[in-house]
Amino acid sequence: MSTERPPMNRRRFIHVLAASGAAVIATGLPGAKAAPAPKAVVRKPSKPLSATMEREIRNQERAVADMLKVVRAYDLPPGSDPAFVFRAMRARRGDR
Repeated sequence: MSTERPPMNRRRFIHVLAASGAAVIATGLPGAKAAPAPKAVVRKPSKPLSATMEREIRNQERAVADMLKVVRAYDLPPGSDPAFVFRAMRARRGDR
């Protein structure tokens, strides 16, 4: 009886490759220096905003913050159904 393992299949190889790449990214390469963080670009508007525009921007920011509070406070029971399920569709061949 042969004790040789069959060659690694493509799916397993891609999985191992992705896992090793993630491990390298997480730990970093020995002796590698981290690149400096890029400076944030803050653009100033060419002309100052009117009071109504500033008020509307504050209003929308507040509305988004309120929506985020509601979404984050929603109690999702363990094991509940996912919001969506991806199902790949077969490619349509021939008639385009």
